[in-house]
Amino acid sequence: MSQKIRFLLFLSVIILSSCDPEMVYDQLNSVGNDIWTWNDPQVFEVEMSDTTNLHNIFLQVRHTVDYPLSNLYIFVNVKGPTGQHLKDTVNLILANPDGSWIGRGVGNLREIELLYRNQTQFRLPGLYTFTLEQGMRKSDLPVTDVGVRIERNNP
Repeated sequence: MSQKIRFLLFLSVIILSSCDPEMVYDQLNSVGNDIWTWNDPQVFEVEMSDTTNLHNIFLQVRHTVDYPLSNLYIFVNVKGPTGQHLKDTVNLILANPDGSWIGRGVGNLREIELLYRNQTQFRLPGLYTFTLEQGMRKSDLPVTDVGVRIERNNP
């Protein structure tokens, strides 16, 4: 993908996220060479000070239409400020049974967001580290970006 297109996508995300008062954290990492491999964990460090509100945590994935499968397993590791650790495996469905992509997009890119944790309270202030790893049997997948988004859940 050209640098100009990446810049425009990055600029769009910044502009759109600045309009969302409930957004606490929104980071999308570009994957090297637009191929997500087993040995390329994506790390997101989130400084949380809000210990009273509930939050929704989303996983974000951007992939090409050349993605050869209908799902993506992601290993999620979360380390809290006092060393507490949560490990999880998420099965992100990318395509419908008929083969059509679930995510939205234009051209050869599709973007999908999955609600990973609903109404989560960060009980301790401090640094939370989210590490996302590709957990498929195929080592190289055409995933271009991976992200984490956290927003306040104000009913």
